[in-house]
Amino acid sequence: MKKEDVELFGRKTFFIAPDTSLIPKAYLEEFLQHGYETYIINDDYTCSIQKKVEIINRLYPEAIFYFNIDSTIDGIEWKSYVKKLHDDFGDEGLIGIFYSSRENAADEERIKDYYIRELQIGAGCFALSAHNHNNFDSIMSTLAACGAKGRRNLVRANCDENSIVSFEHDGTKYNARILDVNISHFRCALSTSTNDLSIFMKIPDASLSVNGEPFVSDVTLIMKRDEHSKNLCVFMFIKKDGSPDLDEETQKRINKKIYRIVLDDVMGKLQQSFRTADK
Repeated sequence: MKKEDVELFGRKTFFIAPDTSLIPKAYLEEFLQHGYETYIINDDYTCSIQKKVEIINRLYPEAIFYFNIDSTIDGIEWKSYVKKLHDDFGDEGLIGIFYSSRENAADEERIKDYYIRELQIGAGCFALSAHNHNNFDSIMSTLAACGAKGRRNLVRANCDENSIVSFEHDGTKYNARILDVNISHFRCALSTSTNDLSIFMKIPDASLSVNGEPFVSDVTLIMKRDEHSKNLCVFMFIKKDGSPDLDEETQKRINKKIYRIVLDDVMGKLQQSFRTADK
């Protein structure tokens, strides 16, 4: 990905070997709702963590890596491993660390002295502790500081062929294939002309299905154009009072679906590469 694309679309962020009780799935879904695309990479039998990092960096060279330096992994001594990665990645790669909060403040200062001040890793660090409601905010502020989101506000997911929207306007029924979606907008290709659809027109109770997840929402048309003989439109979700966004319950449900779509896409590619890494 070109540098300008990274700045525009952000970076995929991978938490390596975390304690998943401290970074639960619910966090990842909520990060997505704020525009951050995050994933967990566990230490398992498919291939080594070292090999997984190598594969991720090859497939997603714009990625940010956060390493749990409290995890015990065969063949890794964290100080030397992170230093080597930092040297190998150079200025293009972003590496950060995280760890369990220390009771002794001096211990945390020693960690920061080495990784932040001496190595000067570019993605910063954060500490986590059990039953600490500030964990989420600590992670998100660290992601924000290193520009993980880029200039985008929301993560967009590509939809499968079964994703559709249907609605009625002035007695005419319209059907369209949904091409991609985020929690505020969707892009679709209508099967008929858009001549009778005007920009900023409001459509009540459009029926949608995103990769099998059905829901109903009012929408408003914000863009239309013909491209390669396709009638492309972008709609924005609106509430009954005309204000932007889905209702809260539906937004949470669709955000969960969007996260599942991007997770399946990225992790499907990675798992395939992990399984064949040593063959």
